[in-house]
Amino acid sequence: MATLKDIASIVGVSVSTVSRVLSNESNRSVNSETKKKIWDTARELGYQAKSSGSLPNQTKLVGCIVSTMQNRRYHPYFSVMLDGIDQELGKNGYKLAFTYTQEELQKPESLKQMLQDNHIEGMILIEGIDETIYRQIRKHDCPIVGIDVQDSSIPVVSYDRVEAARTAVSHMTQQGHRDILFIGGTGLSGKMEREKRFRGYKQALDEAGIPFHPERILDAQWEPDQAYQLMLSFLERTSKPLPTAVFAASDIMAMAAMRAISEKGYRIPQDFAVVGFDDNEPSRYTVPPLSTIHIPTYEIGAIAAKALLQSIRDPYPLPVTISVPFEPKFRASSDWQAGR
Repeated sequence: MATLKDIASIVGVSVSTVSRVLSNESNRSVNSETKKKIWDTARELGYQAKSSGSLPNQTKLVGCIVSTMQNRRYHPYFSVMLDGIDQELGKNGYKLAFTYTQEELQKPESLKQMLQDNHIEGMILIEGIDETIYRQIRKHDCPIVGIDVQDSSIPVVSYDRVEAARTAVSHMTQQGHRDILFIGGTGLSGKMEREKRFRGYKQALDEAGIPFHPERILDAQWEPDQAYQLMLSFLERTSKPLPTAVFAASDIMAMAAMRAISEKGYRIPQDFAVVGFDDNEPSRYTVPPLSTIHIPTYEIGAIAAKALLQSIRDPYPLPVTISVPFEPKFRASSDWQAGR
């Protein structure tokens, strides 16, 4: 039988930290990434508390499901959002009972465990989720708030991804770029044409009178390693003239592409201007600093938590959609004119 010591050894924290997290004691000093690792490890090992196995009735809990398909313990976009959720819940006497990824819910035992959890008072869904899984979640009969979820029957927090991507690519076209590479990934549909950041990219090209070329699209499936490998391969196989700019649908893919560009002996921004998307913290420390679109991920998480607490305590008469602003952060990686 798994013990607290087993979990602590795998996660790399103290036994007392594991105990506090699994007991749902006040543990705001433990960051959301570590808490998720502890809960995930406890589930994987089949850990059972020595008590009745149920959480105290007075503990106020909510659940969270993240749509990301990546098999990751950390993601710079979702982790910050989860921190916003966790901190806002903590201020109001609530805690996250679990955080599942969509990949985990593909396993019948995980989905069954989540659906049978009768202790949660509400749930937050982050981005699109498989329709079959979503239908089962809706049967849980508790308040639900979505973050970028396409369901008009629940409160949703979102931002205009199409316009944000269009703004990024328009920045490049206004600097004179006529050949812009796109690096991204598809969503649940598996079709790039339905991905909002791709649609913003195409819209900016149309507005600038630039023809669309399918060979300028790299589907990295949201993985930085794939972005790096695809960029290397593209530079090796593509005859000149090469594109003069790259728009990546996430900062981590943009940074991977920057490494490939540099390794092949090209300069940023003189040979390739690069713009990412998200404005995660590492993007400010690349060489040169990465231009990007700032998405207020922490605030999105906090707003979603507030909306859920409102739905639990005093539901809105009608579902609301809360749209948050984005902000361009154009740094040296896209300063093409200055670099030439």
